[in-house]
Amino acid sequence: MLVTICQSIVRQARRHPLHVGLNVAGLALGIGVFLTLALLVRYEYRYNAGLPDVDRLVRVDEHWTLPGSAPSETGDISFRALPFLREDFPEIEDAVRLTGTDLRTERAGLFSTYVSYLTDPSFFRVFKVKLLHGSPDDALSKPDGLVLSQGAALRLFGTTDVLARTVTVNRNGTKTVHTVSGVLATPEGPGFLSNVDMLAPIPAQEAQTRACYRYWGSFCGEIYLKLRRPGDLAAMNARLRDFVVRRAAGPGDDQASLGAHPDKIYALSLVPLREARFHDLTVEDVDDGVDRNVVDSIGLIGVLALGLACANAVNLATARSAFRAREVAIRKTLGAARHGLFAQFMGEALLIAAIAGLSGLAFCEVMTPIMASLTGEAIGVQYGFVLAMLPLVVLVTGLASGCHPAAVLSAYHPATILAAARTPSGGRGAARLRSALVLAQFAIAVTIVICTLVIDRQTAFMRDADRGYVRSGLLIGQEIRSRDAGLQRRMFDTLRAVPGVAAITIGQLQPRPNSEWRSTYSYTGPAGKNDVQLLFDRVGPGYLVTYRPRILAGRWFDTAHGQDDAPADGALGNDGVRVNVVINARAAAKFGFASPGDAVGKVLQKGGMQAAVVGVIDDLRFGSPRAPVYPEIIYFGTLSKTPFDNPIPAVRFQGVTESEMARRLNRAWAGILPDIASDFQSADARTDAFYKGDERRGHVFTLGAAAAMLIACLGLYSLAAFAAVRRTHEIGIRKTMGATGRQIVVLLLRDLLRPVMLSCLVACPVAWIAMRSWLSGFDQRIALDPVYFLLAVAGALLVAVLTVLGQTLRVARAEPARALRAD
Repeated sequence: MLVTICQSIVRQARRHPLHVGLNVAGLALGIGVFLTLALLVRYEYRYNAGLPDVDRLVRVDEHWTLPGSAPSETGDISFRALPFLREDFPEIEDAVRLTGTDLRTERAGLFSTYVSYLTDPSFFRVFKVKLLHGSPDDALSKPDGLVLSQGAALRLFGTTDVLARTVTVNRNGTKTVHTVSGVLATPEGPGFLSNVDMLAPIPAQEAQTRACYRYWGSFCGEIYLKLRRPGDLAAMNARLRDFVVRRAAGPGDDQASLGAHPDKIYALSLVPLREARFHDLTVEDVDDGVDRNVVDSIGLIGVLALGLACANAVNLATARSAFRAREVAIRKTLGAARHGLFAQFMGEALLIAAIAGLSGLAFCEVMTPIMASLTGEAIGVQYGFVLAMLPLVVLVTGLASGCHPAAVLSAYHPATILAAARTPSGGRGAARLRSALVLAQFAIAVTIVICTLVIDRQTAFMRDADRGYVRSGLLIGQEIRSRDAGLQRRMFDTLRAVPGVAAITIGQLQPRPNSEWRSTYSYTGPAGKNDVQLLFDRVGPGYLVTYRPRILAGRWFDTAHGQDDAPADGALGNDGVRVNVVINARAAAKFGFASPGDAVGKVLQKGGMQAAVVGVIDDLRFGSPRAPVYPEIIYFGTLSKTPFDNPIPAVRFQGVTESEMARRLNRAWAGILPDIASDFQSADARTDAFYKGDERRGHVFTLGAAAAMLIACLGLYSLAAFAAVRRTHEIGIRKTMGATGRQIVVLLLRDLLRPVMLSCLVACPVAWIAMRSWLSGFDQRIALDPVYFLLAVAGALLVAVLTVLGQTLRVARAEPARALRAD
């Protein structure tokens, strides 16, 4: 039987190479796309799954429900909760704190930056990460210990055998000498620890003095718990509210507590580490979040590509069944049984699927590195996974593409076939099936194309959308980590003197803020008292001409007004303090003012302090485009009275390239703070992380749309080729009766494009529903303009016309006599 199947395929390839080639190419493309996208989906779903005991690992998140603000969840929390969690929950086997930091090394005045964390000695007990060198029990037990990744060890020493070697580490200008106590082995699978370069112990003095280790409601880093059993998660989550009431409550004058009723504004929850990849999409202060719906959609595109390839194979096989009808009739006349013929045709379909599977595997090997570069993820061809899946894919593909054609072919009746003057076409049922398959193929392809267009426009819109400040010609520096007002003034004056600087300012917030402070302010108006949680910022001279925010009402700060210069942060809220402030439009709306102008002159209160609103500016979007802009209050400081708290310089430049301006600023910075690395960046570079994820996955959709459209065109081409053969006699008669070539072309195109037009009608509402749901996740978003749908439909019709035009013109130009004689 196998020899007969192989001989039959070879014979078909010689007689009809185009049909066999289209069949193999379509299946190979579908299988290749499916395998490539399956690797991407597997990567996302296996994120953190390689950690030992991952089902018992959870992260503690904070939830805030503050006056005038939407509820929020953050992954960075106060470390004050950890000792109380250990005491109150026997379900906790172990716990660890993890806080991101900047650890750098310096050589010849050049800084090298490493992805680094400060953590506890319990790190290796919680995560069970393997060490290539060193002991997990001792690696972080000493204050000067340092664990390196293999990559960091090679960068520093050129080898991984580096135990007991010393490394001078610069952390925000403070140099310390560490002894290498461990080298991390390569992690098993992707995860949030995959890119870690350095791990160092949390300094004891820092844990005793920093507010985020001592006070509730502050932000330090992440707390991870290792539970005794996976089932303990639900029980702990149910008791966390009582835990907050018991441990975070305190009198109003207790800075460490959250007041008498902390549960009204604050909550904790446990997030399973296995689910964090998708959960973190809407969580603040984490960077690993991915939209599960987008990942599932990418997987669906892979499945649809495989389904389209199978539909294409069915279309080709049913179209070619007419050429094999007489072969079936003769073989049945000679005694062949139907089940034997069915088995042979199924064998041919499976063998072709196997050939296509090998070609699809080669396609996957080529596409996977491209996919990795497009998504920015460390995706590779996992041969254990691919080779285990490939036989199943080949089997399913062969059965799906071969069952119906084999049933149709083996069911032919010899007498009917041999008595007929023409080869059978399969009747109306077969014609409807072919049209339905083309309709389904193009409906899927057009839906993906519409979604791709909307995703592309949304990502471009987010990049180009007005963020409330002028991004071009703007460079943002890093924190001036000093509370010395003299040093801050000296840095300000030094940067201002750099050639090319048109304006300079400092502020405590910047695009993609490093940290954020919020406090509750109240306003008592005609409708009563209104409390709103406001984001705090303090800005310096030159802010208006550097960032160029739009003033909607009132005025900006002016050194001529004494009350514009705010006191130190610690004095804000004290009795008797009165200061002028500027708020954003979102804050004005939250306080209930009908227009920005209505807010000017009103007085907000915080404790005993009075904050008079002198101006309202448009919202500045420094954060994620998915999150709404936070209500904000802005104070002014001249540096003449009080220093800023770790201010960030911003420079507007002109007459010089961005790279040259950054080089000049970095050199000037080094003259004041040589021990702190400087890296002036554009606002777009600082916020790139907010946008690149959607852009990269948009590229995946583009590739999927191209593959789907190509496979759909193969199906349409096969239908056109079949029509060209089947309708040659009809066209000859029509031309004999006086039909012109133009009329014949219009007739054939109308019949062939009818399923394509119907597919567009099906695709548009499906794409509209899908994209409406996706766009709802963005605070700033485009409208679902009909233009995107019209472009996709027009493109699909154009591609369809080009696909069938060659076959149509060939048939329309055929000589009537030759067409009638041939039949």
